[in-house]
Amino acid sequence: MAERPHYTEIDHTADVGVELRARDLVSAFERTAACMFDLICPLDGVGSGWSRRLTVEGRPGDLEHLMIRWLSELLYTSTSEEVLLSRFKIEELNVEGRGVGGGSHIVALVHGERIDAGRHAVRVEIKAPTYHSLRVEETPEGWLVRVIFDT
Repeated sequence: MAERPHYTEIDHTADVGVELRARDLVSAFERTAACMFDLICPLDGVGSGWSRRLTVEGRPGDLEHLMIRWLSELLYTSTSEEVLLSRFKIEELNVEGRGVGGGSHIVALVHGERIDAGRHAVRVEIKAPTYHSLRVEETPEGWLVRVIFDT
């Protein structure tokens, strides 16, 4: 089972959000994904026997756009494959100006398991991550991420 990430839930009218800190940019993307799925169903009850490699493209130099594309692709994969995702390992993260080469993209291996209504208590259905109050920024203490999800 996956370990539940540390994050702060943000109260928002009719939606739900998270705010978290991470030591580096890769961890920020991985932890935000884990937080999103922990909101859906507690990660400590989701296995990791199913896996898939994903590639996500973003606009050059735009961290917020890449975060939205990343989270959206994870939700799409979860819905289309009927799985809950629980572990996220970014193998390659390139944001123009922060990596090697052009463009922005993520290559990641994601793990989870098929949804089992008898075992998985889905708490909230997340439709999409939003740009409302979105933050992906470097601070002196590391990275700060804030995302509001449409429910």
